[in-house]
Amino acid sequence: MRLSMLVILMGLCVLPAQAQPPAPPPDHRQMVEMPELQRELLRQEMQEHLIAYQRILDHLSRGEIAEAGDFAEQTMGVSTMGKHREITQGMGPGRFMPAGMRQMAFTMHETASEFAQVAQEEDMPKALRALHELTSTCVGCHMSFRTR
Repeated sequence: MRLSMLVILMGLCVLPAQAQPPAPPPDHRQMVEMPELQRELLRQEMQEHLIAYQRILDHLSRGEIAEAGDFAEQTMGVSTMGKHREITQGMGPGRFMPAGMRQMAFTMHETASEFAQVAQEEDMPKALRALHELTSTCVGCHMSFRTR
């Protein structure tokens, strides 16, 4: 009888511990502080980039390689840098990025422009390699930095 009660009590003690969800893994990305306006502009731009990737992939799936490149330049290329200058009076999100994050952002804009140039050749394997370079810069930044 005592042994049965002990087993039941031990079982009750174990149940709540098993019902607890596992702890999330630690977030090792560097926290980047910036004013609310700049953080929201950066968030909006990142969402626009996700939509741009989807449209680029759609163009590529249709064999529209040059169009994919044109769209990449218009949405992510070097020509898009500084687009928040007016609303932020020259203090866009990049002004608040640590040097490593700023360099990754610049590299992303450069690789988008490089993809656009390669895409004009309409060589799918070369375009896909260039797109891989572009997405690699994005992944590297998002795995290294956060704003929230």
